[in-house]
Amino acid sequence: MADLSVTAQIHVPHPPRVAYQQFLDGDLLDLECTRMVVGAAVSVSLPVGGAAGEPITLLGHVAAVRSGKSVAVVHHQPWRGRLTLRFHPDGSGTRLVLESSVNQDGVAWLAHKRGYGPPEPLRPDRHRIGLLVSKSGSAAVFAQATETLAHLAVDDINAEGGIHGLPVELLIGDDASDSRAGAAAARRLLRSGCRIIFACVTSATFNAAASALQNTDVLVVHTVLNEGGRPDPGIVRLGERPLAQARAGIPVLMSETRCRTWFFVGHRYSWSYGAHWAARRVVAENNGSVLGDAYLPLGTEDFSSTIAAIENSGAELILSSLVGHDEVVFEQQCFHAGLRSRTRTLALVLDEATQQLIGSSASDGVWAAFAYFQGTTDEHRELEKRYETLQPGPKPPMSSLSETTYEAIVAYGRTIAASHTELDRETLRRGLTVQAAMSRMDGRTAGPSIVLAESRHGIFRPR
Repeated sequence: MADLSVTAQIHVPHPPRVAYQQFLDGDLLDLECTRMVVGAAVSVSLPVGGAAGEPITLLGHVAAVRSGKSVAVVHHQPWRGRLTLRFHPDGSGTRLVLESSVNQDGVAWLAHKRGYGPPEPLRPDRHRIGLLVSKSGSAAVFAQATETLAHLAVDDINAEGGIHGLPVELLIGDDASDSRAGAAAARRLLRSGCRIIFACVTSATFNAAASALQNTDVLVVHTVLNEGGRPDPGIVRLGERPLAQARAGIPVLMSETRCRTWFFVGHRYSWSYGAHWAARRVVAENNGSVLGDAYLPLGTEDFSSTIAAIENSGAELILSSLVGHDEVVFEQQCFHAGLRSRTRTLALVLDEATQQLIGSSASDGVWAAFAYFQGTTDEHRELEKRYETLQPGPKPPMSSLSETTYEAIVAYGRTIAASHTELDRETLRRGLTVQAAMSRMDGRTAGPSIVLAESRHGIFRPR
């Protein structure tokens, strides 16, 4: 199926020079880009209705710029494509022409958004696995590279002969950064024949998906950092834990800054509650104190009252458990409010893609703690090189959030390869945990090698 081209036009009652500046200011299409240059990370909303009439937000990188005349964006989410915006004089105003390419993945995503996407027909000649990921919504920022790395992992399994002679097929479900949508997407993957689902999503979505699949034979694997939970025969939790992140970051920040007072900022769901509990424990262990905290809905755009509360508290250090776009907005607003010059921040979900969208100036001085940062370890060089050569042009960076998903799928392939028979869910769960530990990923749960890094000039620099 050839890519489709979709064109839309907007009339702006100002000359192209003014209309272009309105675009840069985010007044026309809700643009987010710290600097309009080739390679810069960008978020832009298309004026087309989604399921509820909302615009569709594309995440990608600037591919070409002709100031005042045109901008081209290569986008990675919710599908891979190219968006071109042209500013044409139209009498006393401007005709803004938008041309967007929609590939097969884009058509499928749009169909699911409108409720027209039925389960994939069952294929006995395929071994299907599911990937639940945030292709849209607030959490899409950190998930940009995940789908690509998941396909890389599937390619690796198939290069070794697949699963019991069958090629592995990866099916994608988008939770749209919403737990109810995530539960529905998980059920659709189940009906399409997936008996294992890898979830690179928030804990809210993961818990909803696991609950929706509780009475089935599906194994649900949380591949990214999470707050943990009770043992469950249908669940495997991988990725970093906030207690390990806090112990890697909090003592160092307190020692280097000689500050002892904290303010915590997070979301109103289990991830932040668990993360803040762990961080409070570490602050107390280091003779510090928490002067206040704030819990906000996912999708918050205005943090002015939270920033005022931080300033009024007198806290010298900030711990953020915000996710995705919320973390982008929060750090930008902290920077513009001058808070960065008076405080230091440890952000638990600040990965490379989120850092890019925040911008180098606004992210400078923010600290992060993960088991992996792109370009910092020799053991990931080959994977990073393969990722970089997959397709030309700018692409979202790898991060711990996407790399752990790759490792989880590869570990699944190794688990199955070690057995010549079909595995029941409990045996598979145990085997996957062992394989993950052998690849040093599940070691993050029991005592990971967490790396503390500081954002400087758009690059994470390990400490």
